[in-house]
Amino acid sequence: MTPLEFLAEVLPSPGNGFYCAAELTNKKSHVYGETLEEIMPTIEKWAKQGYDTYFALGTFGTDKDRTKDNMHASQVLAVDLDCNHPKDIPDENGVVKPKAYPSAKAAAAALHKFCEDTGLSSLGDPWLVHSGGGIHAYWPLKDMLYKEDWFPLAKRFKELCFKHGLQIDAAVTGDASRVLRVFDTTNTGVKNGKRVREATRVRFISEGARFAVDDIEAVLTTQGFGKDFLRPRPSSTALALPGQRPTSVSPLSATAQAIIGNSVTRFKKILLKTKDGTGCGQLKHYVENAEDDGMEPLWRGLLSWSKVCVDGDKASVWLSDLHPYDHDRMHRKLAEIKGPYSCEAMDDANPGVCSKCPHRGKITNPLIWGRELNAVTEAVELEVPLENAQPQKVYRPEPPRGYAFGRYGGVFIEKEEEDGDGNTTKRQHMLLPYDLFPVDILNNNGIHEVHMLAVRKDQLQEVLVPQKSIATKDDTLKHLASQNILAAFGSGNDKNLYEYIRASIEKMSTEKSPVRIPAAYGWQDDGSFVFNSSIYRAGADPVTVPLPGLENIVSNTKPTGSLEAWQEVIKMMVRRKLWKHLTVFLAGVASPLMRFTGLFGVTMHCASAESGTGKSLALDAAASVWGHPIHYRTGSGTSAVAMQQRLGHLRSLPLVTDEITTNNRRDFEWFPAFLFSMSEGRGKERMESGTNRERLNLSIWAALALMSSNRPAIDYLTSVRQHSSEGELRRLIEMPMDEKLQWDAQEIEIIKSLQHNYAVAGEVLARYFVENTEYLTNLVPKTVAQMYKEFNAPNDERFWMAGAGIIVAAGIICNSQHTGLVDIPMAEIIKVLGELFENQRQSIISGKRTAEDVLNSYIQEYQGKFVVVKYGDKAGVAAAFSDGSIVGKNTTRAEIMGRVEHGASSGGIDFYIEERLMRAYCSAMSFSYSTFREQIAKQFITSFVTRKDMLGKTDGPPMRVNAIKITRRADDVEDVLIPTIVPVAIS
Repeated sequence: MTPLEFLAEVLPSPGNGFYCAAELTNKKSHVYGETLEEIMPTIEKWAKQGYDTYFALGTFGTDKDRTKDNMHASQVLAVDLDCNHPKDIPDENGVVKPKAYPSAKAAAAALHKFCEDTGLSSLGDPWLVHSGGGIHAYWPLKDMLYKEDWFPLAKRFKELCFKHGLQIDAAVTGDASRVLRVFDTTNTGVKNGKRVREATRVRFISEGARFAVDDIEAVLTTQGFGKDFLRPRPSSTALALPGQRPTSVSPLSATAQAIIGNSVTRFKKILLKTKDGTGCGQLKHYVENAEDDGMEPLWRGLLSWSKVCVDGDKASVWLSDLHPYDHDRMHRKLAEIKGPYSCEAMDDANPGVCSKCPHRGKITNPLIWGRELNAVTEAVELEVPLENAQPQKVYRPEPPRGYAFGRYGGVFIEKEEEDGDGNTTKRQHMLLPYDLFPVDILNNNGIHEVHMLAVRKDQLQEVLVPQKSIATKDDTLKHLASQNILAAFGSGNDKNLYEYIRASIEKMSTEKSPVRIPAAYGWQDDGSFVFNSSIYRAGADPVTVPLPGLENIVSNTKPTGSLEAWQEVIKMMVRRKLWKHLTVFLAGVASPLMRFTGLFGVTMHCASAESGTGKSLALDAAASVWGHPIHYRTGSGTSAVAMQQRLGHLRSLPLVTDEITTNNRRDFEWFPAFLFSMSEGRGKERMESGTNRERLNLSIWAALALMSSNRPAIDYLTSVRQHSSEGELRRLIEMPMDEKLQWDAQEIEIIKSLQHNYAVAGEVLARYFVENTEYLTNLVPKTVAQMYKEFNAPNDERFWMAGAGIIVAAGIICNSQHTGLVDIPMAEIIKVLGELFENQRQSIISGKRTAEDVLNSYIQEYQGKFVVVKYGDKAGVAAAFSDGSIVGKNTTRAEIMGRVEHGASSGGIDFYIEERLMRAYCSAMSFSYSTFREQIAKQFITSFVTRKDMLGKTDGPPMRVNAIKITRRADDVEDVLIPTIVPVAIS
């Protein structure tokens, strides 16, 4: 019989996967083929070269690897009987280590007895090959079996061998991915790099029968290894429930994950337990017999345990050197191992040992004996990977004495326990499967609260517990439960959790002073700066605190994305030379610098009737310094009162409101009022409900307000209004934006990126401000003074100069010599500001109100209520109201706002206006009545009549009042002021 004919007898027919042959002498190469004819030339070449040549007992699904998982099918059962050989070479001590059988003859006799005792001999003889170091026996099957069916059959056959004492290599019998020697090849006698016998020839001994699977099954069943041998027997108390039983694929609980995640396993502990006689029998068997042949399956299983141990590298080398196995081979095995072997897998690799183990069925594998808590008792800085945000670093203090944190999360208490032998040991018991620790004691207007952090995977949860509740266990646990903090393992652990909380807070109280809770963002009275829910102080790390009442602001000011990506937007604006937009951006940076000017607020308004001019981009850039470019802003319909409230919460950060057009359309008068209140730095006073006492006014600020709309505010403020506008104009910096902007695709993507990269500059600025307060105290007044010189500004432009000064100062601190945020050519920014101020100066001059403006406004507003009297040479006196209606006996005083006489003075028209009415009108127009009289007297002929009958020469009743008489030239009176009437002659 040839090797090809033999392989065709014991392997599946072609079309059932890839055949595999291997040489394990030179390069340990493998060859695959879909037919035996494909791999035979390589086998013959290896044979001629004198290599150890093998074939796999099964076929494989792919030609990539020879592994148990890749094994596809098999058609043979085989055993490898190791025996001594006359050509075995003694070791350095002159001893030939005995094998399973003293000779090939003894091995053949044992095989014959096995077949007789089991009844296999009645089915026929196995095929035999002499391997040069033992006997290989084969039972070719009449039917091919896929691996799902072959492995259970092979397992039972292996158990049958061990039951009857046949000394086999269990790995070969139980795994069809294993290899046996091809006959007519060479057994080199080299083992693990050492020659153990002279080279011998592998030869075919005898041909046997083919075996039906059912016949093999019958023998196994008779011997007690039927199919039921592989099935776990159900408990007699199990309930028969309808439906499909759920599979056990649900994830572990958080508690179980924390326990496992914080545990480490030490191989040394398993070994010590084994040496004491209470550990693993398989490990004991390997240590005592490591030099024997056929120990590789057991060695591989032990490596699967050492691989997951913290001392695994050392343990793996020690285990390998016992045989010895080559270290390169060890590393390959470790790389191939996917997970720890179970006790059942070890029993498959080396049957007959696990059946005697007192722990059988109680443990999965011995790794549990090596497990210990990986605890941490020192203070550490944690980096928490937050979902959809940058990782956040938090400081976790050292726990109180007797407690520990798991290295990967969890709170543990250390307790002493006594085992069954009376020995006292220390064990760690879990209180929580995640970290919970105090951060600060908070002073919230005299009420103290404990600020704690719970760290769960990618989440940081702030936990607040009133300090007074710590006095009792029930109150503490209720507050914790209301915030989803519950002790692990049920209520029995509540007492331990409470004692941990109390001990932690007592420790914190003695080590740290309470932290005052700020009521607003920005600069605080003590020189600290609040941003991103943190208090920044010079020379110290930021302290994160909860800010009740500021939740909306906090949620929209968390630094997100990268500083570099944010800078790309600003740099793109510099490349495009968008100096106006960059001025608005710098105003956003500059807002906290208002504190150093001595003023409280200025408003910058971006105006354009056109869309696409970049108003929103400018505000987005300014808002992105401190928060989300859109969500940081107040909405378009936000009321002026709500804006004041937001200003009070921001305190130093800019108020940003896009598109105030909605409010303007309803009533633009809210805007001038806002300009005044913004500059005052304080919200309106309010009374406490049900008392005669004012509320504490915390709505104070020193900041900039940035707004935009479709309507230029200056046009409205300089139009005909009831009140004077100069004061409002002095508090407003208006930025007209009329140039349409076009963007390419790359620029659009850069602009969009702003919504994913924001508030990172605010973090840089907050740190810079507190570390350089003294420098800013000098810088800002200097830049403001420089603006006065630059723009030749008088003192009544102080709000403009303050705004310009802090914008320039912001440009300075943004450059590479300070914060390194961005370099902006400040000469261009100053040029933009100069043009704005010059335009606003001209608007103020052209819109300045005079006494004549007030008079004309009065006449125009009440033109229908003037009594007009014309004196004629022939027709006599004609009288009527200026709207053409007749003055009659029933005319009332309320209908009359003045009297006009034509022809009474030579070349002029006389106006009589009741002095009381004129005084009230001047007041309503925010114009001084004394100034009105003074200016009118300089411009017209005026006199003050003590008593004037406003209805004289008419049919109306007498109406004598104190009046002011103003005589104007007829040529100066326009028809629109005194409408033409049709006089009615009065007899």
